Amino acid sequence: MKMLTSKKGFIGLGLTALLAMAPAVYASSGGGHGEAAPGAKVMTPPATLKAAIEGNDQFRAHHESNYFDAYQQGQTPSLTVITCADSRVHTPLFGMDPNNNIFVIRNIGNQVVTAEGSVDYGVRHLPTKILLVMGHSSCGAVKAAMGDYSGETKGIKAELDTLQPVIKAADKGEGDEKTRWDKNVEANVDYQVQSALTLYNIQVESGQLAVVGGVYDFNNNYGRGRGMLVITNINGETDPNKMMQSPVVKDLTDAEIVNHIGSLAPTVEW
Repeated sequence: MKMLTSKKGFIGLGLTALLAMAPAVYASSGGGHGEAAPGAKVMTPPATLKAAIEGNDQFRAHHESNYFDAYQQGQTPSLTVITCADSRVHTPLFGMDPNNNIFVIRNIGNQVVTAEGSVDYGVRHLPTKILLVMGHSSCGAVKAAMGDYSGETKGIKAELDTLQPVIKAADKGEGDEKTRWDKNVEANVDYQVQSALTLYNIQVESGQLAVVGGVYDFNNNYGRGRGMLVITNINGETDPNKMMQSPVVKDLTDAEIVNHIGSLAPTVEW
């Protein structure tokens, strides 16, 4: 892990909103790897639908009609997030009501290329100033792309086919499988950030947008505690000490900078 020193820098796009505001996947072998957990409760379709309907009734009972007034004239999110479809990745990790505040896009492996239209909408048509590419601990899509997924369905293979070249380019085969897996999760985030920078370089260069990469670490792989959002990339910069100087983090405290910026993976030239 790279050693960090704390110093702040400057820009009008504070990452405080990202950390205080804003919020798969694919099954691989072994519990905790993205597939259903061993011993998971299995509900029938009728029971699942009943739970969803009862939950909706409870939601409505706790929200007066005027709660929805802000939704009538359109949406006003300040953050676009592209993340994995894994059900363990939740928007409440940002500590706020995600409704009308976060524009969330999900797919296998938090890929930009397979969701370009949705990402375009968030960046070009909504008032979001940060595009967050967020990977996560134990990403089953990354694990699958590290191995043989030829036995999967056509749809799953199609999404993994765009991810596998990324992982192969980043994976140097050094260390045990768990270490490689953790690093590949971060390397994939870096690649997706680079893809976004190619699409939105004009917005980034003009200061209208910041593209941030991060890993939602519910395994404590980064040693910051479970549930930490670790920022691993800011506008293509992956060196933690340089990220700490970025204008994008000017509104963060020194403690927030040190706690939330880090890296496990070596830089890959994409």
